[in-house]
Amino acid sequence: MPERPCVLVVDDEPLNRDLLRRTLKRDVEVIEAEDANQALEMLAARADVALVLSDQLMPGPSGTELARTVRARHPGTPVVLMTGYDQDPEVAKSMTDGFVIAIVSKPWQAPALRQLIARLLARAALA
Repeated sequence: MPERPCVLVVDDEPLNRDLLRRTLKRDVEVIEAEDANQALEMLAARADVALVLSDQLMPGPSGTELARTVRARHPGTPVVLMTGYDQDPEVAKSMTDGFVIAIVSKPWQAPALRQLIARLLARAALA
């Protein structure tokens, strides 16, 4: 049986991380970080992270700042941003600049999120 892809979920809210883990665990291995700095440490320690799913608003570096750093240090690792502020210019710029591969609007729907993650992981596997 092939290994499941690893998705790093980054959110400062434990309940959100728990809900995302429960939503995705059937399809992928989920690891969790509570902020951007911890996420970067985990990415440095694990070469098998296939995708980062990050909240935008967190203490410390934001999701877009995390995405920019991930792009510089781990250019093959796509970042999906979750936000309740779709019209935020910083969020839009992160998509335009290519730091973020997709934006998930809050509140998100579990089936749509699972489909998006599966589609992005399949696309990354073909690249």
